[in-house]
Formats: sequence, structure tokens, C-alpha cells
Amino acid sequence: MVPTRQERKKENTRKRREQILEAAMEVFSRKGFATATTAEIAREAGVAEGTIYNYFPSKRELFIDVIKNFVITVPLLELIGKLPQGDVATTFGHIMQNRFKLIESENISRMPALMAEVIRDPELKVLWTTEFLQPFLSKMEGIYENLMTTGKFRNIEPPILVRGIGGMFLGFLILKIMEGEASPLNRLPQEKVIGSMSELILHGLMNESTGKKD
Repeated sequence: MVPTRQERKKENTRKRREQILEAAMEVFSRKGFATATTAEIAREAGVAEGTIYNYFPSKRELFIDVIKNFVITVPLLELIGKLPQGDVATTFGHIMQNRFKLIESENISRMPALMAEVIRDPELKVLWTTEFLQPFLSKMEGIYENLMTTGKFRNIEPPILVRGIGGMFLGFLILKIMEGEASPLNRLPQEKVIGSMSELILHGLMNESTGKKD
């Protein structure tokens, strides 16, 4: 089927937006937020500087979208949406696979520097929190509450649970970056690492028989 004019326009818009985000990732990583300019980003993307503002209201909004676009991908959101239905363990395993692809991507080493920019700049921090962090955490809390009502998950306060899992994975990611090639995880099959992490998050540390009387 030949795409309609509206479909072609939508696809061209998506591609141009991705083009700008990739260029912005490169420039922000190389020069930092304060020093980078939209003119440099436009040159990197091969577009007019004014084109950037057709897609992003400001340089700060563009910076936040660079991180958001890299970390929270469409496939991840689709997988998260499947958690309330079907096999939770299988879906969670697929989510872990998605996150490991993120860890192995060539841009992952740039993330600590980009996040440091967010921490240093008060306005960036507010944007990051209101436009990205809070909405995403609220979405995850809602999904967990749904899973609790179905009886699939234990009754744990959603804000604690969601931040605990997020912190665990964030710490795992930082350690993996810091260890680099020396990480013992590199000597293990990825399927084993993913399976062990999923088991740890879904079932915890203690054996089911621990503390039970015969």
C-alpha cells in the first residue's frame, strides 16, 4: 500500500526529529550544555538553525529530550504496557533485555556527563523532574498498583518499590560503566546475567524455605 501524504509527512517529521536529537547528543556530549549552541547542533544535523525550534521550544527542552529519547525508548514503553497482562516474568525478562541493549550501546558512556549537566543546572533539573522523571515514575507506580490488585505482586508501597528497582538498575549500570572491560559480568553469558537480575528483582534474595519450620 502506498503511504498517504499525511503518513509521509508524519514519517518525515519523525526522521527529522531523530536527526536533530542524534546531532544534539553528539554536540552536547562534546561541548557540554552551556557551551553548545543550537547553531552547532543545526550544522551537525544538516538543517537550518530555525528548524530546531520547529521541533523543540528551547535548547534546554532539546537537551532533556536527548536524554529522554535515549533512555526511554518506544520498545521499552510497549513492553512496560504489557506487564499487567500475561506472563509477568517473561515480559520482565524482555524489559531487562531492552535495558541491556541500552548498556551496550555506544552512547552509554556519554550519559554520566549529560546527567551531571542536569544536576549542575537548576532549570535543567526542574525540566528533567517535571517533564521526564515524575511522569515516568507515576506511570510505573500505576502499573504496579494494577499488578497488586490482581494479586500478582506483593503489597508494597508503589513509590518505594518503583524507586528501589530503578535505583538497583541505575547502580548496576554505573558499576558496569566504571568497571568497563574488567567487569566479571563480561565473562558471563548475557542470558545468565539477565535471568539472575530478573530473579533477584522478582523474587528477592531469600530461599522460600528460609525461616520456615519443618
